[in-house]
Amino acid sequence: MKKIFTLVLVATSAISAMAVDYTEKIAVYLNGNQMGTPATTTVTVNKTDDGKYSLQLKNFVLMGGAIKVGNINLTGVNGTECGIVTAISSQQTIKIENGDEGSGWQGPLLGDVPVMMDGQIRNGRLNAVLSIDMAAMGQMVLVELGDKAAEIGQIPNSGFEDFHKAKYVSMDGANEAESDEPNGWHAFNSGYINTADPMAALYETALYSKDTHISDEVRPGSTGKKSVQITSDMVLGFVAANGTMTTGRLQAGSYTPTDAANCSFLDMSKTDVDGNGDPFYTVLTSKPDSIAVWVKFKQGTLADENKDYKFATVSAIITDGTYYQDPQDKDDYKNVVAKAQNKEIESKDFAWQRISVPFDYATYAADDAEAKALLVTLSTNAQPGVGSTDATNPDQLFVDDIQLVYNAGLASLKVKGQNVELNGGSDYTVEGVSGELSANDIEVASDGQGAYITKTLTQNGSDVNVRIAITSNDLRTTNVYNLTVKGTTVTGINNPVSTANGKAVAVFTIDGKRVTGMNTKGLYIVRYADGKTVKVVKK
Repeated sequence: MKKIFTLVLVATSAISAMAVDYTEKIAVYLNGNQMGTPATTTVTVNKTDDGKYSLQLKNFVLMGGAIKVGNINLTGVNGTECGIVTAISSQQTIKIENGDEGSGWQGPLLGDVPVMMDGQIRNGRLNAVLSIDMAAMGQMVLVELGDKAAEIGQIPNSGFEDFHKAKYVSMDGANEAESDEPNGWHAFNSGYINTADPMAALYETALYSKDTHISDEVRPGSTGKKSVQITSDMVLGFVAANGTMTTGRLQAGSYTPTDAANCSFLDMSKTDVDGNGDPFYTVLTSKPDSIAVWVKFKQGTLADENKDYKFATVSAIITDGTYYQDPQDKDDYKNVVAKAQNKEIESKDFAWQRISVPFDYATYAADDAEAKALLVTLSTNAQPGVGSTDATNPDQLFVDDIQLVYNAGLASLKVKGQNVELNGGSDYTVEGVSGELSANDIEVASDGQGAYITKTLTQNGSDVNVRIAITSNDLRTTNVYNLTVKGTTVTGINNPVSTANGKAVAVFTIDGKRVTGMNTKGLYIVRYADGKTVKVVKK
């Protein structure tokens, strides 16, 4: 008996030793409005024996303590190792408990409360976002934890306000080049060369290019003070080289510009860091619907044979974090989650323009890769090696305020198989449905990839009211829709039912032609992994 007690005590101690308290900044938003000024709080995160995590936010209050909510405990939280980052996420329905001291805690009175959480643990710090659907109080609560909570689901330093020095020193130590690179982004001076290649000394000349610069030209309406300027260069004085910047790392692997050995790449297994101490990859476990970026583009002097190559380019690829390069060196990569690429960015008189590119998930859905990393690459020309031939008049691409966009709209709605015609509003009424009604009888699809859908049914006289909350995959946007089903009754016990929006596996035009994505305005048919098909209007 004593031996068994000792084993239990040791096991309990081992579990407790994994618990870590994080004291972080906390900001609270009610229905999209920030309440008060950010304060600090302590969050306890514990890794359990099954590889999951638990997260505890004690004594949570709203409106400066005017509303005492209680203790929020999340168990069975998923954890994913993404290089030097542990990504944690959860979607569950909980009962909020009384706080540790005093009375008047409202949490237990709310019943079942849907909670969604997305966060990252890095270098001993926690950053997380929680979306809490307090429908009983008529409140959607958003909680940001940590100084960098705003970067969850986004690209760090997306406004290009912070820079570091990047320096490349040649293999023989005789030459070096230094430039300013935005934090989290990388150009040629932090590039990679395979030193074992007998031709490496020739290839590495590309890594002397100084193609990123701090700029004080910002896009219209920006609240920032800086942007990044990317310029083309002349290698060895006569070879045109595109200006290129990436969240991964640039590789110089061939003297031929179009050779795929010249690429941007990411690989979470690598431990290399840049001049700011950051890895050569960006962690992303969420699923954005599009990427938007402000650019200002001007071409320099193109050779006559290259006059048709007049476009700059942006490419964004979500992967599972294993090795991937852009452009691809093979066709059988199975680690891609989605792609968003625009290879026809025009100058438009060297004026600022906002470029929006949708992500294509359907083409890569069959590979079933898990989102862990994002590789974004911008270049002054969509064609490799087709840059300005005049060093005094280079190609120039200014970039500002990149944003990953997450949708949370209502794409289709059915009640017991009966289509509800959408009118762009938030209130709908359905008649002619007989019998009892459960949450499973309400079919909801969102235009947001991975959006969270919560359905709550309540009896109202002879009708059933259905509250539908659609929360974007980054948790920052929630749209609430109200559906009244006339002449029906709620069946069984009615608790909020939360699901994740189905994964799109194929997109078709209205005439049945399969396409890579909803790239233009019109009506599309989207087929999901569970076999459901919905019509979606791209506006």
